[in-house]
Amino acid sequence: MAIERFLILDDNSANTLFIEMVLKDLGIKNVFKSPTGDDALIQADRNHIQFFIVAWELRGMPGTVFIQKMRSKRKRYFVPCILFSKRMSSEDVKLTKDLGFKQILTMPFDKDTVKQMIGDMLTYEANLDPKEVTIRKIEMYHLEGQPMEAYKLFSEKLFDPSPFRIRALIAAAEVMMSLSKYDKAEKCLTDALNEEPDNNKALQLQAKILTRRGQHDQAVALLERLVLSSPKNISNKINLGSAYVEADRHDDARRVFTEVMQEDPDNQDCKDQMATLAFKEGDFGLAEQLIAETENGNELARTFNNLAISQVTKGHFDLGIITYNNAMRMLADKARLYLLHYNLGLAYRKKGDLAKSLDELTKSYVSAPSFEKAYVAIARVVQELKEKGIAPSTTLIKQVKTARETIKKYA
Repeated sequence: MAIERFLILDDNSANTLFIEMVLKDLGIKNVFKSPTGDDALIQADRNHIQFFIVAWELRGMPGTVFIQKMRSKRKRYFVPCILFSKRMSSEDVKLTKDLGFKQILTMPFDKDTVKQMIGDMLTYEANLDPKEVTIRKIEMYHLEGQPMEAYKLFSEKLFDPSPFRIRALIAAAEVMMSLSKYDKAEKCLTDALNEEPDNNKALQLQAKILTRRGQHDQAVALLERLVLSSPKNISNKINLGSAYVEADRHDDARRVFTEVMQEDPDNQDCKDQMATLAFKEGDFGLAEQLIAETENGNELARTFNNLAISQVTKGHFDLGIITYNNAMRMLADKARLYLLHYNLGLAYRKKGDLAKSLDELTKSYVSAPSFEKAYVAIARVVQELKEKGIAPSTTLIKQVKTARETIKKYA
């Protein structure tokens, strides 16, 4: 798809006019302008902007924040973008590297340099290497919560030595993590970090694996180093706050989240993590308020599910059941809930309430008929009911059979 719609973000009209004239010389007609980051985000959606040219120094929302918000809002790792600046601090330079930006213009502008950089990027986008195309598809599927579709796109050639190898390894690590294949994810990250030891994305993912394995101190230490080395990287701070929550260091988490919200008051990723903290502390009203506009429902479902599993494992069945029910209520229209229903069914079984267990397991299986674990658990609970002389619900059994027939039909 040809790139035709550009947006220039700067509050200096002279800079905007200069870049606009360069784009005109390149034959580009659809050029939009914005003096503020908030307005630029609105225009980006309204006008389907494909290419951004952004001032690093901006009043209100700095260019550093805009770039991170725009990427998060677009749910894409790659969006064509050129940054320009009068001067960049060492922290700014580190952030641009973290975010993967290489196209940076220094001021005062040189017309030929600006024209060359834009032209080169347009040529690159019009002639993408097949590996670049594949990696972008993998990244897109991952962000859309379709890890199996992403997994299907992997091939050995994708990981051969090339300029795309590190990105391919990191993309693979994310997909493997989504599929709970942590050993494979860790292998991908190790390979990536052997080639680029300070790759911020790889280190963030490494910290997430440590957290999921319960190695909270190591995860926190790693993320604290990342925040120290790149203090303008908002995602590092949010990940650190999340690690603090997992480590039960709630006051530290609040401190980090407060700092992020001061920099970016509408950051939904931060609100999601604040909701996780509120949920963990039993403030379900606040949690629901914070995730009202979340687009990360599946990730939150995983987090809440793990919390409830921990509670049930410790024998706190009623507390775990309350957690599951609150999570499903909050995420009813924001996430796939079959895992929550499944584990709630297991919690009821452990508590001894087989009728409710069957009900929840059926909801899990009917909503995801390919989820074989739910079917196996249903068969087990039905057998236990019969052994106790209790007839299982015929309505539920019929629902299970219908779902089973459907999945066999399309297998």
